[in-house]
Amino acid sequence: MKFIGFLATAYLARVLGKSGFGAVNVGQSVLNYALVLANGGLTIFGTRKIAANQNSNEITGEIFFGRLTLSIIVFLITIILTFLLSGFSETSYIILSYIIFLFPTAFMLEWFFTGIQKMEIVAYTRILGTAVYFLLVIILINKEDDAVLTGIAWTIGGAVTSLYFIYFYKKSGYSFHLARSKKFFFRTLKESFPLGIASYISQFLAAFPVIYIAFIAGNSEAGIFSAAFKMAGLFLIFDRVFVTLFLPKIINIISARESSLEEIFNTVLKIVVVFTLIASLLLFLLCEFIITRVFGIDYTEAIFIFRLLLIYFVFTTIDSVFANTLIGLMKEKIYTISLLIALIVFLILTFGLTPFIGAYGVIYAFTILNIFSLSYMAYYIKRDIEVKILRFIIYPVLFTSIVLVLLIFLSMPLYIELLIAVIFFIPLLFIIMRIGKDEINFIKRIFI
Repeated sequence: MKFIGFLATAYLARVLGKSGFGAVNVGQSVLNYALVLANGGLTIFGTRKIAANQNSNEITGEIFFGRLTLSIIVFLITIILTFLLSGFSETSYIILSYIIFLFPTAFMLEWFFTGIQKMEIVAYTRILGTAVYFLLVIILINKEDDAVLTGIAWTIGGAVTSLYFIYFYKKSGYSFHLARSKKFFFRTLKESFPLGIASYISQFLAAFPVIYIAFIAGNSEAGIFSAAFKMAGLFLIFDRVFVTLFLPKIINIISARESSLEEIFNTVLKIVVVFTLIASLLLFLLCEFIITRVFGIDYTEAIFIFRLLLIYFVFTTIDSVFANTLIGLMKEKIYTISLLIALIVFLILTFGLTPFIGAYGVIYAFTILNIFSLSYMAYYIKRDIEVKILRFIIYPVLFTSIVLVLLIFLSMPLYIELLIAVIFFIPLLFIIMRIGKDEINFIKRIFI
């Protein structure tokens, strides 16, 4: 699914050019803000409730009613603000075409099937919706002036996804209890609010650079950053899969108390760090080839930015282990505060650096923001779990950094660098992290 969406992104980058591609990504960034506001933390809250085996029909009705109500409110506010700030410009119409997506999103039940761990339904439905979007992009968008149609294609793909989620929900024998939902709407929203704040801060941090770069440097520079960020996002599918599979299992372990949370936490942390560092080193070596082949020679400036974003890639994925454990422990307020700290540091660095180095100020600030949230979460989670920070995070990150520095200074042909990575780096990292049969068997249990 992620790969199909990325193919559409690569196609749009080439057809629309840097400026048009940047404008489309501004529209997507505004949509992301709107989606988080319209979500209010309800989907994560619902997944946690469903995973804990609470009444499915009642919870689903509450989440659906809450998301639909918030979607209507957020849609109207976004429309008014967009046309007040941007007038009747192309960017305004692009934003409008994207935020219509709020309405089919209210019907998406991915969170429900994640909670009951029916991941095959989530996968099939998401793939279908993304395939529809991709086909519409190929059919409708053929020149730079077609940028507005990208939002229409996105919304139709979302509508198809929603319809299939509802079909599988009804087919499984579930229903919506909307009468009760209206009565407990504010109570449900209040309970999900801490998760909603966390989601909004997280999304603000992810979407802000594109909008800010477009504001200070223009849509072309925003398009270059977007190319690098979309490429990093493609490989963050590992983080997406991890969250989808790991969160319900953590909640089940905490609810049933059948095994040691400390043991599973450190095992997952070890596995995530190893595979994330391997991926980041290989992507660093291959990024010039990947960027130029996917987006074209016009996006060569994105190569350096993508390499910077690999820091974000590593620590975002590691952050997920801590964040989802805190959510499972019902300590989402700690997670929210960690994001707030990261946001404050990010804004200070952004507005402090951009007067001197322009758009790279926000890029440098963005790459390191997750380190601050991770530090705060690690400090608090150690009160409940013995976390081996030095052994499982700091030492392997330092080792990977040393290997990268050596490869950069030695300046060897790419095939030799890849051989060194495969023959030297990966086996040594496995030894340092003590990856053995237990970890391999754990991976099999998670994914099978």
